[in-house]
Amino acid sequence: MKQKLYVLAMEKEATDLAKQLNMKQQGNLYTNGKEDLLITGIGKQRTAISLTKYIMQQGKPEKIINIGYAGSTDINIGTWVCIKKSYNYEWNIPGEEKYAMLDYGNQNLGLIPNIPQVDCYSAESFVTKTNLEGHIAFDMELHSIAIICDRENIPLISLKKISDNLSLEKYYESTKEPIMELVSGLKLLENGEI
Repeated sequence: MKQKLYVLAMEKEATDLAKQLNMKQQGNLYTNGKEDLLITGIGKQRTAISLTKYIMQQGKPEKIINIGYAGSTDINIGTWVCIKKSYNYEWNIPGEEKYAMLDYGNQNLGLIPNIPQVDCYSAESFVTKTNLEGHIAFDMELHSIAIICDRENIPLISLKKISDNLSLEKYYESTKEPIMELVSGLKLLENGEI
């Protein structure tokens, strides 16, 4: 059983982090023997399939750490946030919440002191407008990870760097540089923390 599994969506998010952790690449998986880093691909379905396959082949890790980018309604671009709850953004069926939103994946996630804590809504596509209000984040993977962690009783921490405020153009602008900045997210985790 691996101590930690880092789960990231994209190769460009993972390479510098894997280098910092002295990991060698094996397909969409990086490992250093004690810890693994899984690149799931973008979207809730790909993430669910990749993480389920990993657990079937490698067994359950002691902890999952999700690191990546997220959009936000109004949180300053470049701010690191720790996700406290995860929700499936697409489900909005009045009266069916217990089946659609409240069954799994909405547990309290692990928190890191001194980092803003927000809810995150996972969508199948990039969110550029919403009727949700408040300081919240949007991504495309976390809720699938949260459902699996909830069902399998695996502790989960999710740390996101805000890349945009509901703007696809700002997302591309703020994520075009090398992703070394996600290594600073790892330092936040190490200093807080886990």
